[in-house]
Amino acid sequence: MVIFLHILIGLFANYLLGFGTKWLKDFATKSIKLKPPTKTLEDKWKKLTSGNEGGAYLGYLERLLFFGAFWNEAPVVIAAWLAFKVASKWNAWTNVISVPKEIKNIDEFDYLIARRRWGSHVLTTFLVGTLSNLIFGYLGMVVVFYTYSLFS
Repeated sequence: MVIFLHILIGLFANYLLGFGTKWLKDFATKSIKLKPPTKTLEDKWKKLTSGNEGGAYLGYLERLLFFGAFWNEAPVVIAAWLAFKVASKWNAWTNVISVPKEIKNIDEFDYLIARRRWGSHVLTTFLVGTLSNLIFGYLGMVVVFYTYSLFS
């Protein structure tokens, strides 16, 4: 029963650490300016590049999964999730979110620069978010072991 309290403390720490994920993602992407390829596309470009639907909820679940995998010493769970996540993102990026190679009346280099920046932003967000969730899931377990050793 005593370990249950420490697990709850670890889960709470895991939850609180999760707030650092957004900060880390914002910090990592702040130098990537998502400028539209033209002024006339500014509103549409902002709508296109600003979405993060469901990302925070997935992050909480991901940290919980990592926490449980570390608790059960099950690295295969982590590897399977990471493989599934990469495959899912790959499919979404290539089939759903793909953008046209060119748009009429827009300079191709301006459009290429805008696409490159957006691609860098999406990739950085994906990698930093996933890695921070992995680290924070592990740190939640560290809290469990530390509080258990401290009070037992």
